[in-house]
Amino acid sequence: MSSEPNTPWRLVAIALTIGIVGAFYVGKTPPALPLIRDELKIGLVTAGWIVSIFSLIGTGLGIGFGLLTDRLGHRRMMALAILLMAGGGIWGGLAQTPLEMLISRSLEGAGYIGLMIAMPSLIAQIATDKDRRTAVSFWSSVTPIGMTIAIITAPWVITHGGWRNLWFLTAILSLICLAVAAISFKGHAPPKKSVTIGHWQNVKLTTSRPGPWILTFCFSTYTFQWMAMMVWLPTFAIEEKGLSLEVAATLTAIALAINIPGNWFGTWLVHKQIPRWLLITLGSGIMGTTALLAFPDWLPDSVRYLLVLVFSFCGGMQPASILGGAPVHSPSHAQLGTTNGLIYQGSQGGQLIGPPIVAFVVVQTGVWDHAGWVLLALTGLNLVLAQWIRRLERSLD
Repeated sequence: MSSEPNTPWRLVAIALTIGIVGAFYVGKTPPALPLIRDELKIGLVTAGWIVSIFSLIGTGLGIGFGLLTDRLGHRRMMALAILLMAGGGIWGGLAQTPLEMLISRSLEGAGYIGLMIAMPSLIAQIATDKDRRTAVSFWSSVTPIGMTIAIITAPWVITHGGWRNLWFLTAILSLICLAVAAISFKGHAPPKKSVTIGHWQNVKLTTSRPGPWILTFCFSTYTFQWMAMMVWLPTFAIEEKGLSLEVAATLTAIALAINIPGNWFGTWLVHKQIPRWLLITLGSGIMGTTALLAFPDWLPDSVRYLLVLVFSFCGGMQPASILGGAPVHSPSHAQLGTTNGLIYQGSQGGQLIGPPIVAFVVVQTGVWDHAGWVLLALTGLNLVLAQWIRRLERSLD
């Protein structure tokens, strides 16, 4: 009879909640940005950096934070990440200059990427072999859930307490999460292993295998497509269709939120052991096809918006399968943090370059129609990568 313990799903739920609160730091900024600009006299370019600094920090520090996670341990990295986010949030709430706001957002961004790397590794650590793929796949939904909650609730908090209290409230929630985690995870960490290899050996072991790189590029192309669509959807709706800001924001929030059940559906498919390559193929294929049809004025607007919803929902199948592949393709458990760091570095890179590249194409061509072709090209790349994963994982069986 097997003596393997059951997965502590209560701890998995706590870890997911911490991730959702971490995503508040991404979603709180867009609704507050007009007030921040007005109060701190911030220009449009600087305001853009306040939003995008998260992706820039993640692109630059992903694998470094992965190494740090493997060295400190996942629980310690979680604590450090939360403290960085909370500290940045408090500093931002007290900021009096644009420079202070940028520095505070950099701290928040560093903490955020650290949390995104440490937590799926921690979930993989506490889950049993039988449940590990499913447990880790649930992590893919924390960002859209957290962003959606923040975007919905931030206007109410700002109206009743101002944007600074929104910053303080987010920091307080993070510190509460840290206290809950400290109590809940006590005694659940595995025995600390002696360090037998150096930092760069961890990097070398991880980057010398094709699996982590394939997952990284798959995640990068997904976030490129999804973020480009979500960022420019309000502008497209206002400039091309003449909709009001309120209507455009509502339509975008719905498109953002529907990615959440898409992530859950992907997690369910992972639990049903649907092959990773197939989930990436289907998700990316549908994203590219719907994007190609959504931008040109060939179809009724209601149909085009429905295609955007399908784009977001079906795209959500990919993160669950990609993140679930980290424990499979990591050289060993000792490199799991480094592997997650590399994958999230790709994710942040896609978010960083996707919107400006699409904007450049639209500006150069003068029409939005070509945006769909850009996203379709990324799908073509993902289809090739999916077949590579298929061959690689067959060899691992």
